[in-house]
Amino acid sequence: MSSLALGAALLLSFISERDGNREVYLIQPDGQGERRLTKSPEADYNGPSTPDGRYLLVTSVSESDQKRPQRFWLHPLSGGAPKPLGPARSVLRSPSFSFDGKFLFFEGSSTGLREVYRLTIDGQRVTQLTSNRQGNFQPSVSPSGDRVVFVSSRDQVAELYLASSSGGPAKRLTQTERDEWQPQWSPDGKTLLFGSDREGADRLYTLAVDGSAPRRVSSEPRDPFTVEESASFSPDGKRVLFVHRQREHKDKLCIVELATQKRIVLYEHKTEHATEPVFSPDGKQVAFTLGLGASSQVYLIDSDGKNLRRITSSKGPNWHPLWISPSQHPSPSAKTTR
Repeated sequence: MSSLALGAALLLSFISERDGNREVYLIQPDGQGERRLTKSPEADYNGPSTPDGRYLLVTSVSESDQKRPQRFWLHPLSGGAPKPLGPARSVLRSPSFSFDGKFLFFEGSSTGLREVYRLTIDGQRVTQLTSNRQGNFQPSVSPSGDRVVFVSSRDQVAELYLASSSGGPAKRLTQTERDEWQPQWSPDGKTLLFGSDREGADRLYTLAVDGSAPRRVSSEPRDPFTVEESASFSPDGKRVLFVHRQREHKDKLCIVELATQKRIVLYEHKTEHATEPVFSPDGKQVAFTLGLGASSQVYLIDSDGKNLRRITSSKGPNWHPLWISPSQHPSPSAKTTR
């Protein structure tokens, strides 16, 4: 296999079902150098890369283990054997690495109760950060690594809570009678981005980390049939990328300038659904999935809405693109299997 010049190049991972099983692949933004990263009887799902760009987190789901079917694996991007990370559980969700790469935070369950955990990168020590029967979900660690925001239903509705990343009491940040979900940190660690139906529709909001200054991201008119989802900050924290969905209309990829609430439609297709958009690490490109089911393929578009191109070509579905941290990409020497 030819070596990829990965020293400063960007890479994406994605899921493909071309071989009859969900496996993780790697590809360059120009569509070159595509290679299969996983090869196992389980269904494999790509997660974030480690901050140094050396490993990709993969969640495998087994049909043979009914009690603990899900497990994290760290796959070296240089090739070679992956290693299991932490114990297998019945549920593993929402993994995110601390900025220094020393810890993995995730939502997990072995008993049916969802809790937030912190795992050392060597897999040797697991710390349970939450404990209540109502459930704790979707953790996101701060850029500084000292705090974690998550969703909890402990007060009968799903609200945002903030706690130390080492454990301890949590502070409730939102105070509404409706649900909140999918919190994310701004790059500077001062603002949270999240979804909520507090106004009768699934819209996006920002909030100061102390719980003050809630603000709707988009100034579009209120519409109970509008859904805003799959949101993320731009690398500079000045923009938000998301999917806008409206009844009887196809999905739109939108970017909003937070300072002005100016919205631009990055992409809209007349017949296909555009989903799962993600900014590149330099903010200049957006990867997304176009199409549903067997027709889905991975596309790129510049963040100004120009230069649309398809980067996957194999029969699908090909979906869930994620950018890999570009810090250190060693050249692959062998295909990774397990």
